[in-house]
Amino acid sequence: MTNKLTIKAFNHVALQISDIEKSRAFYSEILGLEEIPAPTFDYPVVWFSLGNGREVHLIGRKPEATFTPVRSNHFALEVSDIYLAEKILKENGANCLPIKSRPDGILQLFLTDPDGNFIELCQI
Repeated sequence: MTNKLTIKAFNHVALQISDIEKSRAFYSEILGLEEIPAPTFDYPVVWFSLGNGREVHLIGRKPEATFTPVRSNHFALEVSDIYLAEKILKENGANCLPIKSRPDGILQLFLTDPDGNFIELCQI
């Protein structure tokens, strides 16, 4: 038997949000994620599928909580056409930065959700 920790896979990312309905609309209508059933907690939650068992969990937080998002704290979603993604985001009024190329040539675009959480879209 080994005492080494073995990570099987990435499972989910959880984000605190202030307005559950506003964020539900953003993640479902603008990003096009599929909402999935979530367990009942004593605070509001909305869960979305990223496919292959990966999920985004939105957790309602008290309005008085302070939060300062920074771009280095983000999660990334792969898209097949980053230019189409940028067009759709802009048409829907999403707050996004211009597309840029990482040093390894991967195209990326950063946007923020209604609470200012950073999301990277990348085209590999």
